[in-house]
Parts: sequence; C-alpha cells; structure tokens
Amino acid sequence: MSNLENKLKKIVNTFNNINKEQGYKDIKKLSEKYQKNIKVLNVLSQISQKMGDIDTALNSLKKILLIENNNVALLSKIYKLFLFKSSLDEALEYIDTILRIDKGHYESMRDKAYIYFLKNDFINAKKYIDEILKLKDEDFFAYNIKGLIYLKNNVLHEAKDYFEQAIKINNKHVDSYNNLGVCLLELEKLNEAYKIFKDAYEIDSSNTKTLINLGNVLSLQDNILEAIKIYSQALNLSPNNQEILSNIAICYCRENKEKEAKIYYDKAIKINPYDYKLKYAYCTLQLKINNFTSSWDLFDSRLLIEKNKIKLNNFELVKNNLFENLNIHPENKILILREQGIGEEVLFSSVYQETIDKFKDIKIEADKRLVSVFNRSFQNDIFVEDGYYSKKSNISEFDNVVYAGSIIKFFRKRKSDFTISNYLIARNDIIEKYKEKLSNYKDKLKVGISWKSVINIYGSLKSLSIKDFEPLFTNDRLIINLQYGNIEKDKEYLSSQNKNLKIFNELDLFNDIEACMGLLKNLDLFITVSNSTAHFAGALGIPTILICPKKSSTYYYWNTKSGSSIWYKNLKVLRVESSINKTIEQINNIVEKNNEFNFSN
Repeated sequence: MSNLENKLKKIVNTFNNINKEQGYKDIKKLSEKYQKNIKVLNVLSQISQKMGDIDTALNSLKKILLIENNNVALLSKIYKLFLFKSSLDEALEYIDTILRIDKGHYESMRDKAYIYFLKNDFINAKKYIDEILKLKDEDFFAYNIKGLIYLKNNVLHEAKDYFEQAIKINNKHVDSYNNLGVCLLELEKLNEAYKIFKDAYEIDSSNTKTLINLGNVLSLQDNILEAIKIYSQALNLSPNNQEILSNIAICYCRENKEKEAKIYYDKAIKINPYDYKLKYAYCTLQLKINNFTSSWDLFDSRLLIEKNKIKLNNFELVKNNLFENLNIHPENKILILREQGIGEEVLFSSVYQETIDKFKDIKIEADKRLVSVFNRSFQNDIFVEDGYYSKKSNISEFDNVVYAGSIIKFFRKRKSDFTISNYLIARNDIIEKYKEKLSNYKDKLKVGISWKSVINIYGSLKSLSIKDFEPLFTNDRLIINLQYGNIEKDKEYLSSQNKNLKIFNELDLFNDIEACMGLLKNLDLFITVSNSTAHFAGALGIPTILICPKKSSTYYYWNTKSGSSIWYKNLKVLRVESSINKTIEQINNIVEKNNEFNFSN
C-alpha cells in the first residue's frame, strides 16, 4: 500500500472514529498538495458532504470531472449535490450532459422530471416522467414524482394511486405518506388523511412536515386547540419555521384570540412579509372583531393568495392597477371587477349604491346571472357581463380598475357604517308566480332549506346531510327545497322516510337567479348552511337561520360569537357546537316560539 493510501486510510479512520473536525482538516490540507489526485479528491468530496460543506464537495467532483469528463456516475453525483442545494438550473445542466451520453439514462430522466416539477413547469415534468415508458417496479421515488405532478394538475385520483404504489414499494418512506395525505385532503377525505399522517408520525415522530400536516388536518376538522399543540411540537424542532408560525397564527385567528394571534402573526410576517394567506386570515380576525381601520389595509391580500389568483381570470391584465386605488377621484372613470364566488359578489354589492352615488363615471362587471338583478336593484344601467371590458384592450380607457371587495374600504370604516339591508330587489312577476304556486299552503309555515355547499373549495366541510334536517319536517310546515345541484339521493332518502320536500322541478336554482330570488321572497323562514343562496336571502331581507359547521364558521361575515352578521340584518347565525342534532333542536325551538321572525341586530 502506498504512502498516500496510508494517509487517506488514516484520515478516514480519524473522521469516522476519532474526531470529525480533525479528519476534515487533515483531508483539506492533503488536497492542497494533491490537487489533481482522484482518490484524494473523492475522499475530500465525501467528507465535505458529510460535514455539510456542499460547495467544497462540488468543487472536488468538478476537478475529477476535468480528468474523467464522460464519467456518468460522477456527473450524477454532481447534479444530485446541486439538487440538494436547490440549484435547479445547474442540476439540469449536468443531467443534460448525462442524457447526451446516454439518452435512456433512467435516473437522470426521472430526476429531470422532478426538477421541472420543482420549477413549477408541470408540462415538461409530465413529459419527462412519461418518457420513462415503464416506471421501475422498485423505484418508489419515481412513483412519488408522478403522483406529485398529477396532484399539482389536480388529477387527484391518479395521484392517489401513484402515492399508494410508492408506499407499497417502500412502507417506511415518510414523504410518500405525507404526499398521499395531502392528496386525501384535497379530496376532502379528512379522516383518511389524518390516519395516513399518523402512520407517517409512527415512522418518524420528529419529521416537521408530518407534524405540520397533522396540524393542518386537525385545523380543518375544527380541532383548533389540538392543532396548535401539534404545531407547537413542530415549532420546538424548527423554531424559526415561518410556515409553522403562520399556521399557529391562523389557528388563533380562527379562535378569535386576538392577543395570541398577533404574537405569532408578527413573528411570521417578519420572516416572510409576503405571506398573503396569513395576512388575509389576520384581516378576517380584525373584521370579525369590528376593527375596520386596520383590517381593510390587509384585505387586498386575498387577491394575492396563489389559489385565488388562479381563479381571477383577468388578474394579470389588471394587477398593475389594483393597488393604486386609495385616493380615487370622484370624476375618474372607474371599472369594478367581480371576484370569483357569486356569494361574495352579492356581499360586496352592498356598497354598490354608495359607489354609484360617489363616482360619476363607473362600470361594473358582474356574473352574467346577476347583471339584470343589479341593474334593476340599483336602478342604473352600468352593469355588464364579466369580461366585457377586462378581457379587451379598451381596459386602458379607465383611470382606475379595482376588484369589488377592494371598494368596500371607502364606505365601511366603522361598525355604524353597516346600515344597509334589503338592497337586492326580486322581480314582482316572479314573486307573484310562486305566491300563486304556494297558495294551497296558506295554513302552513313556509320554510326553505339548503344543506350543502357544492362549489367552494372544501365545500363538504360546510355542508350537512339532509338527514340532519329531518326534525324540521312537521305537519304545520311546508319545507321547500332551495338546494342547488344534484339532490337525487337526498330526494330518495326523504321519500323512504315519508318526508315531503316541496320541489319546483322546473326551477334551476343555480343558474336562474331571478327565479331563486322570487321563491325566496315567498318564504316565512330560510334555514341554510353557508352558500351563495344564504347571501341572496340576506340581501333580500329574508328571515334566515344560518348553520355554521366546521370551516364555514371562520368566515368573517358570519359572527358565531354574537350569533349575527353585520352585513345582513335579518340573519341569525348558529354554530354547531356539541352536535348538529342539538343545533336543529335549537332551531325547532326558535321556530315554535315565533310567529314572525325578526333577527335584526
């Protein structure tokens, strides 16, 4: 054995068994003498990598590459170190070199797909993962990559299959469990997601990502205090983790604990001033406690949350104009854009009359289902269908472009500013049409019900079952359907229980807003979960009891603490506390004790 080999062996032994720092120091000193020796450079690279000195490890491998420039194994080591550093473009460069040498190199093709995934280039990510004609049966990492690509493209069931296959191959790989759990969350299978995250926790109880995921699912299940405990456990492992701090702050916002929320909000925002999800959550807390001075300053952060930006079809076209609206001159030519979600569009329209009175030259885009409603209700022919201006080049004709929610700050600066009610007007002919259809039920209390939210993300978390509403079906009441969407199974169930739900089969409750409003005006009472019909009822002044299960209780416009809404005066809010059965019993008591319903606050 040569003298150099003896020195290397001694250094490796020192590093592994005696003193890592000394071994690291010795190999760096030896490499200064043997700058082109492949064995020395290899040992230097390995020890540097173990010491976390990735740059030295990379430089050592690059020196070897000058000698062995077509060494695929060496090129693989280099790109993986760049990938570890999140230097994605550099990693791609070395992968491409490998593929020029061996165009069918499986691992490089797989990792190229993964890098494109990390770069949010999902088209190329899918292209390269699909070029691997058949994933190697033992390669759980490849199955994870393909699952992640499908997950990001919202092809959820296929993504789930790939993650499950990855777990079959390697049932100890925590990332596979976390990916599957996230996929189940998107599918709104909260209990299944919780079980998967618990499995991940059993494998590694110190995995920060697993703890965050457990906290997330507990938060969505409305188990806020337990979520905070899990997040705090994660925070002990990673004290400056902005995501954890942000999630704890959001939990305290949902619990209306302003003091605690502010502590964690300040810490998280200091680390990442662009956490728009947190800013919006903190804003909604301020709105719920009627602190309007500071809340409206943060309200526009809702537009910058990634999931929301995607839904705003014209965001890229108008984004440069959005925040130059603090001092809009009354003589300016103004375009107001609708936001996704017809319920909040109705909510924001509560300031339209004041907006029309203040600004002289204004156009407002609206959901096409609402154009006639708004033009009639506000007696002004300024409402046009969504995209009429914003998807055309003549948007430049306007001095200011603003989303509907952002106009509220001009008119709702204190609680006393929330005085308007009954601001939407239904068509008289449609009101009379349904009055005639219901004329045979004059001796019955006319109660409309709606039990599902089917449009919003996590809509099922806001929804109830038709079975929950069964106790409301009494002989002295006519229960009328106001639930849009597919209710065939609900109808079958009620029929099997001999419960009569009055359904107007010709009425398209989702698309025919005019008819929906006309029917609402014929109700004595409307009982609903948080959905768009609840907003229509509120804006029409219909006596309404709104049930807030789980996630819907966090919306800023439903105050479960006071049991009211400052946005809609004739609406009572009930949060499901111990059980939905007790909440329905509470509603029954309210109905039985009141001949006329007035929930004004």
